[in-house]
Amino acid sequence: MDARTETEENVQEGDVGGVPLGFGGVEADVGDHIAHFFRGGERRFSVLGPYVEAGLRRGDRCVFISRPDVGAALCEWLAERGVDAAKARSADRLILDPGRDTEDDMKRLADRIDASVQEMDESFVRWAGDGEWCLEREITVEEMLRWEALYDEHASEWQLLALCQFDLAVFESDVIMDALRTHPYCVMGEVVVPNPFHESPETVRQELAGRHRT
Repeated sequence: MDARTETEENVQEGDVGGVPLGFGGVEADVGDHIAHFFRGGERRFSVLGPYVEAGLRRGDRCVFISRPDVGAALCEWLAERGVDAAKARSADRLILDPGRDTEDDMKRLADRIDASVQEMDESFVRWAGDGEWCLEREITVEEMLRWEALYDEHASEWQLLALCQFDLAVFESDVIMDALRTHPYCVMGEVVVPNPFHESPETVRQELAGRHRT
């Protein structure tokens, strides 16, 4: 995916392309894995909020991986903008999940969500994650990053569109650098651009495994 607006047509045959992200007139393709870096809690929903709001208003199913308090804050943010988050949750259109303790369990969650696309006769699921979920569950940041690399590896197979965000005020620079390495695209202001720091998931996972052994 290149940086583009809603008026541009870059949809390949057979793809569900042109999905509006909810900010800056930007669109993405199903399978894209996008990172958003922000600083401070007041900016938490500057991109993620419109992303989920746009999905719910379109009728997309949305999954948000986060600490429970962050999920509750997102529901409040949506309610302030006239979106009935409680109704969306009861209809299984908004799924709040605290994450899992291992990358294998996270993969099983993604596999289940992806399988439900066919069961519900949907084209895709709008996935989102706030990186602090790993701190709430007291798993290592490396475990979370292994999951990001695993997601990156399977993104072309799953009918998911993913936006993952990381607070620069919370995570150290080495974690942010690893997060950059595991996301092919990044939010830059009001656009989404290819990430020049992205590396293959195999390379990242191999390095993370090496760190664990040492």
